[in-house]
Amino acid sequence: MTYYNTNENAGEYLREAWTQTAKQDDLILQLFVDNPTQGYSPEDVESRCLDLGKEWPITSVRRAMSTLTKQGKLIKTSELQQSSYGKNAHLWRLNA
Repeated sequence: MTYYNTNENAGEYLREAWTQTAKQDDLILQLFVDNPTQGYSPEDVESRCLDLGKEWPITSVRRAMSTLTKQGKLIKTSELQQSSYGKNAHLWRLNA
């Protein structure tokens, strides 16, 4: 779990932020665990989270995916797909 406390929050607000971050990381990792051969872009992950009723900003999804990559749980592949912004986006996979 990684929460970047750039606003120097404290107390209950900081504890809640840590809890929320852990939940995001866990749910996103589970998506990859449940689909170990599937590659996902951050937009794909955001869409799957929305399907589960989790309206998390794309920046939070990217943060979670970066954290999971740094922890060695995900790998960023060289595969690309076009994003909704018309740009190429890398796909991530479970690091099996």
